[in-house]
Amino acid sequence: MIHGRFFNEVFVDEIYKPVRERGSVGVVLDVGSTTGEFSLWVYPQAKTIYALEPASELYPHLRENVKELPKIHPFNLALSDINGDQRFYDDSTSGGGRLAEGENNRIVKSTTLASFMEENKIEEIDILKIDIEGGEKAVFNAPDFPWDKIMFVIGEHLGSLQGLFEGNGFKMDNYQYGFTAERK
Repeated sequence: MIHGRFFNEVFVDEIYKPVRERGSVGVVLDVGSTTGEFSLWVYPQAKTIYALEPASELYPHLRENVKELPKIHPFNLALSDINGDQRFYDDSTSGGGRLAEGENNRIVKSTTLASFMEENKIEEIDILKIDIEGGEKAVFNAPDFPWDKIMFVIGEHLGSLQGLFEGNGFKMDNYQYGFTAERK
Protein backbone atom coordinates (compact mmCIF):
# COMPACT_ATOMS: atom_id res chain seq x y z
CA MET A 1 0.00 0.00 0.00
CA ILE A 2 1.21 3.46 -0.92
CA HIS A 3 -0.46 6.36 0.85
CA GLY A 4 -2.36 8.27 -1.90
CA ARG A 5 -1.84 11.79 -0.56
CA PHE A 6 1.89 11.26 -0.09
CA PHE A 7 2.26 9.58 -3.47
CA ASN A 8 0.83 12.69 -5.12
CA GLU A 9 2.98 15.04 -3.05
CA VAL A 10 6.21 13.16 -3.76
CA PHE A 11 5.78 11.78 -7.29
CA VAL A 12 3.34 14.22 -8.92
CA ASP A 13 3.99 17.55 -7.17
CA GLU A 14 7.67 16.67 -6.56
CA ILE A 15 7.79 18.46 -3.22
CA TYR A 16 11.36 17.23 -2.70
CA LYS A 17 12.70 18.52 -6.01
CA PRO A 18 15.70 20.24 -4.34
CA VAL A 19 16.95 16.73 -3.50
CA ARG A 20 16.68 15.56 -7.12
CA GLU A 21 18.73 18.57 -8.20
CA ARG A 22 21.67 17.36 -6.04
CA GLY A 23 22.31 14.39 -8.34
CA SER A 24 23.84 11.16 -7.05
CA VAL A 25 24.23 10.94 -3.29
CA GLY A 26 25.55 8.41 -0.81
CA VAL A 27 23.50 8.08 2.38
CA VAL A 28 19.89 9.29 2.67
CA LEU A 29 17.94 9.29 5.92
CA ASP A 30 14.15 9.40 5.45
CA VAL A 31 12.69 10.36 8.85
CA GLY A 32 8.92 10.10 8.98
CA SER A 33 8.84 7.86 5.94
CA THR A 34 5.14 6.86 6.16
CA THR A 35 4.85 4.04 3.60
CA GLY A 36 8.13 4.84 1.84
CA GLU A 37 7.16 7.32 -0.85
CA PHE A 38 10.25 9.54 -0.50
CA SER A 39 12.55 6.52 -0.18
CA LEU A 40 11.12 5.06 -3.39
CA TRP A 41 11.39 8.42 -5.17
CA VAL A 42 15.03 9.03 -4.17
CA TYR A 43 16.07 5.38 -4.73
CA PRO A 44 17.63 5.89 -8.21
CA GLN A 45 20.02 8.59 -7.00
CA ALA A 46 21.02 7.19 -3.57
CA LYS A 47 23.57 4.58 -2.57
CA THR A 48 21.88 3.70 0.76
CA ILE A 49 18.56 4.80 2.30
CA TYR A 50 17.53 4.43 5.92
CA ALA A 51 13.74 4.85 6.34
CA LEU A 52 12.38 5.48 9.86
CA GLU A 53 8.66 5.20 10.64
CA PRO A 54 7.30 4.72 14.18
CA ALA A 55 3.56 4.48 13.31
CA SER A 56 2.41 0.91 13.95
CA GLU A 57 -0.12 0.89 11.09
CA LEU A 58 2.24 2.41 8.53
CA TYR A 59 5.47 0.56 9.23
CA PRO A 60 4.33 -2.84 7.85
CA HIS A 61 3.39 -1.10 4.59
CA LEU A 62 6.79 0.61 4.45
CA ARG A 63 8.52 -2.72 5.00
CA GLU A 64 6.37 -4.40 2.32
CA ASN A 65 6.92 -1.57 -0.20
CA VAL A 66 10.71 -1.72 0.05
CA LYS A 67 11.33 -5.43 0.63
CA GLU A 68 12.63 -5.99 -2.92
CA LEU A 69 14.90 -2.91 -2.83
CA PRO A 70 18.23 -3.76 -1.18
CA LYS A 71 19.37 -0.15 -0.83
CA ILE A 72 16.47 0.73 1.52
CA HIS A 73 16.69 -0.27 5.18
CA PRO A 74 13.40 0.26 7.09
CA PHE A 75 13.24 0.84 10.86
CA ASN A 76 10.17 0.95 13.14
CA LEU A 77 11.66 3.81 15.13
CA ALA A 78 11.18 7.47 16.08
CA LEU A 79 13.97 10.02 15.93
CA SER A 80 14.07 12.38 18.92
CA ASP A 81 16.32 14.00 21.51
CA ILE A 82 16.52 10.92 23.74
CA ASN A 83 17.23 7.22 23.49
CA GLY A 84 14.40 5.21 24.98
CA ASP A 85 10.67 4.81 25.07
CA GLN A 86 8.38 7.74 24.35
CA ARG A 87 4.66 8.29 23.95
CA PHE A 88 3.48 8.49 20.34
CA TYR A 89 0.17 9.79 19.08
CA ASP A 90 -0.51 7.50 16.13
CA ASP A 91 -2.75 9.18 13.55
CA SER A 92 -2.23 6.71 10.73
CA THR A 93 -5.55 7.66 9.14
CA SER A 94 -4.05 11.00 8.10
CA GLY A 95 -0.69 9.47 7.27
CA GLY A 96 1.33 10.02 10.38
CA GLY A 97 1.65 10.85 14.00
CA ARG A 98 3.96 12.55 16.42
CA LEU A 99 5.68 12.15 19.74
CA ALA A 100 3.23 13.59 22.26
CA GLU A 101 1.71 13.02 25.68
CA GLY A 102 -1.84 11.73 25.81
CA GLU A 103 -4.15 9.09 27.23
CA ASN A 104 -4.50 6.88 24.17
CA ASN A 105 -0.95 7.09 22.97
CA ARG A 106 1.23 4.06 22.60
CA ILE A 107 4.89 3.68 23.48
CA VAL A 108 7.51 3.69 20.70
CA LYS A 109 11.24 3.26 20.71
CA SER A 110 13.12 6.47 19.97
CA THR A 111 16.74 7.32 19.37
CA THR A 112 18.90 10.34 18.75
CA LEU A 113 20.44 10.77 15.33
CA ALA A 114 23.95 10.37 16.76
CA SER A 115 23.01 7.03 18.35
CA PHE A 116 21.30 5.83 15.17
CA MET A 117 24.38 6.71 13.12
CA GLU A 118 26.70 4.95 15.56
CA GLU A 119 24.54 1.80 15.72
CA ASN A 120 24.37 1.61 11.92
CA LYS A 121 27.98 2.63 11.29
CA ILE A 122 26.97 5.72 9.29
CA GLU A 123 29.84 8.19 8.90
CA GLU A 124 27.97 10.97 7.10
CA ILE A 125 24.45 11.73 5.87
CA ASP A 126 24.21 13.38 2.46
CA ILE A 127 20.43 13.98 2.60
CA LEU A 128 18.34 14.17 5.76
CA LYS A 129 14.64 14.37 4.86
CA ILE A 130 12.59 14.99 7.97
CA ASP A 131 8.81 15.29 8.25
CA ILE A 132 7.75 14.38 11.78
CA GLU A 133 4.78 16.66 12.36
CA GLY A 134 6.51 19.35 14.38
CA GLY A 135 8.87 17.08 16.33
CA GLU A 136 11.88 18.36 14.40
CA LYS A 137 12.90 20.78 17.14
CA ALA A 138 13.57 17.95 19.59
CA VAL A 139 15.69 16.08 17.04
CA PHE A 140 17.91 19.06 16.23
CA ASN A 141 18.19 20.13 19.89
CA ALA A 142 19.51 16.75 21.02
CA PRO A 143 22.72 17.35 23.00
CA ASP A 144 24.59 14.87 20.79
CA PHE A 145 23.20 16.03 17.42
CA PRO A 146 25.97 15.40 14.82
CA TRP A 147 25.88 18.75 13.00
CA ASP A 148 29.26 18.16 11.33
CA LYS A 149 28.08 14.89 9.74
CA ILE A 150 25.02 16.23 7.93
CA MET A 151 25.37 17.81 4.48
CA PHE A 152 21.80 18.71 3.45
CA VAL A 153 18.43 18.79 5.26
CA ILE A 154 14.96 19.17 3.78
CA GLY A 155 11.64 19.44 5.61
CA GLU A 156 8.45 21.36 6.20
CA HIS A 157 8.92 22.49 9.80
CA LEU A 158 12.47 23.84 9.89
CA GLY A 159 11.74 27.59 9.78
CA SER A 160 11.70 28.01 13.56
CA LEU A 161 15.16 26.43 13.67
CA GLN A 162 16.89 28.91 11.34
CA GLY A 163 19.15 30.34 14.04
CA LEU A 164 20.17 26.88 15.21
CA PHE A 165 21.03 25.78 11.66
CA GLU A 166 22.91 28.97 10.83
CA GLY A 167 24.81 28.76 14.13
CA ASN A 168 25.98 25.28 13.13
CA GLY A 169 27.30 26.20 9.70
CA PHE A 170 24.23 25.79 7.47
CA LYS A 171 22.64 28.10 4.93
CA MET A 172 18.85 27.89 5.00
CA ASP A 173 16.56 28.53 2.06
CA ASN A 174 12.80 28.60 1.69
CA TYR A 175 11.26 26.75 -1.20
CA GLN A 176 7.66 26.20 -2.24
CA TYR A 177 6.98 23.32 0.18
CA GLY A 178 9.26 24.05 3.13
CA PHE A 179 12.92 24.59 3.91
CA THR A 180 16.32 23.31 2.95
CA ALA A 181 19.51 23.66 4.93
CA GLU A 182 22.90 23.07 3.32
CA ARG A 183 26.28 22.86 5.00
CA LYS A 184 28.31 25.92 3.99
